[in-house]
Amino acid sequence: MSLGRVGRWLGLALLLALAGCERPANDASAVQHLGIANSLHPSALMDAAFGNDQQLVEKEQVRWRTTMTLPELPPARLPAAMLPSSAPRELPALGAVPVAQLQQRVRVAVLPREVIRFGQQHATLVIESVPLENEQRTLQTPTTRAYVGAIHFSLLHEAGTAGRASDGERWRITRWQPVVDAIGHDGTAGESQIYKLGLNDYLLTFQPAACWQGVCGQWLHGYTLRSQGMQPSLRERLAASNQAYADCALQLGLSRQERNSAFQGQGAAGERQSAQDCFDVQGEVHPISREGLAADVSIRYRGRLWQPKTGRQEVQQSQLYRYQDGRFELIEGGPSPVPEF
Repeated sequence: MSLGRVGRWLGLALLLALAGCERPANDASAVQHLGIANSLHPSALMDAAFGNDQQLVEKEQVRWRTTMTLPELPPARLPAAMLPSSAPRELPALGAVPVAQLQQRVRVAVLPREVIRFGQQHATLVIESVPLENEQRTLQTPTTRAYVGAIHFSLLHEAGTAGRASDGERWRITRWQPVVDAIGHDGTAGESQIYKLGLNDYLLTFQPAACWQGVCGQWLHGYTLRSQGMQPSLRERLAASNQAYADCALQLGLSRQERNSAFQGQGAAGERQSAQDCFDVQGEVHPISREGLAADVSIRYRGRLWQPKTGRQEVQQSQLYRYQDGRFELIEGGPSPVPEF
C-alpha cells in the first residue's frame, strides 16, 4: 500500500475518532463570540460565548442561536410499548453519544442549564443544545435528543492585581465541551439537579421523561463535574408506569389519590389486554456523604408490579452507587426494578 493511501486512511481514522469530542476554545464553529463575561449570571456567560444578538426569546426562557459541529446521531429510541402501531420498531438502542460518528454542522438553540463555581478561580456553565426547525423554533418531536455539554471559565486577572479580581469579576472561556452526551426526548434533557460529591467535585443529573400511548418512562443520566471537565458517570432506569391503562390502575390497586396526575391523559391507551404486565415504579436519588471521600449515590425505588402469573407485588428496593475510576459503580442492591418495557 502506498504512503499516500496510508495517509488518507490515517486521516479518516482521526476524523472518526475526534467526532463528538470537545472543541478548543478558539474554534469558531464551537464558540461564535469569544467574549468576556462580567459576572457568573447565566445570561452574561451565554452572551460571552454566543453573542447577545443571538438571543431567541421564548415564552418562559431565553435560548441562544448558533451553528455547532455535532455528531450525526440516529433518532432517540422510544420503547416499543410507547410507539404507535404505524411507527417503525427497528430503532437504535438508547445509549451514549457514539465515539466515532461523521460530523455535521447544525443550527441549534442553546439553553443555559446550570452554573457551578469551583473555588475562586473556575466556573462551569452546563448547556443544552437542540436543533432548530427554523430560526424561531426548536425541533420538538418524540425522538429529538438534546445535546448536553459544558463551557468552562476561569477568572481573568488584570495586570498588577496580584491574583485578585478587579472591580467587577471578568470570566474568560478556557475550555469548550459542546457535546458530552445526547439524551432525552421531545428536544429536552429533562429536569436537572446538582449534588456535591467532594471539595471540588459535583454530580450533575438529568432526568428526561417521555410518555406515549399510555406508557411513561423516566431515566437517570449522571455526569461528574470538575473545574475543567464534565464526563458521563451514571446511567439508570428511574421510573416507569402504564397506570394510564384503566385495567392497570385496577390491577395495581391504585386509588385516585395514588394515581400520578402527570401520567394521566398521556396518549389515551384504551382497553388493555389483561395478559400483559402492569407497572408503576418510581425512583428517587439521594447522595450519602462519606467523610473525606466522594459521596455515594443511593436510588430508592417504590411502587407496584402486576403480572398474570404472580399477581400484584410491592416494590421497595434501594441501590447504592460508589464513585470508582471515573464512574459510579453499583456496590449494593440488584438491578433496577423499573421494567425494561
